Amino acid sequence: MGSDQYVKRSSFFLLAIFPVMIVGYYFAVYHESLFFLYEWALVLLVLGAGLFSLFGAVIAKGKEKWVLFSILAFSIQFASLGLFLGPLTFYPMFFVFYAATILAMTVYGITLAKVDHYRFISVIFMIVSVLLTLYMILLQSLWGQDLT
Repeated sequence: MGSDQYVKRSSFFLLAIFPVMIVGYYFAVYHESLFFLYEWALVLLVLGAGLFSLFGAVIAKGKEKWVLFSILAFSIQFASLGLFLGPLTFYPMFFVFYAATILAMTVYGITLAKVDHYRFISVIFMIVSVLLTLYMILLQSLWGQDLT
């Protein structure tokens, strides 16, 4: 399998997050006892995207290696967000997310400089990363506030 196929499959894993989120919303609202299925499906998708991109980056010899590194960096960033929103909701996790974001943004910048064919993937990841970072900044500013 070529490095192009690894990029496509990793991207499809990440795109599959959107329908899974719709099912997760349905479970959260109507069938809360089944919400764990959404959580595990999300874990499998992010892990699958990360593993495909890691294996592809090891095998790839061309410029697609950097696209795969950016998919891996986004998977790590998204996993740290999921860990914060899930089982590890404590204050120092903000800084773990920020460190993952700095690492990911660095990889996105290198990818934009080196790649010609799949540049839109890095641009999309940058936009989503900025939005996620703004969300985390909002959460951090509300941390410990009495909102009643």
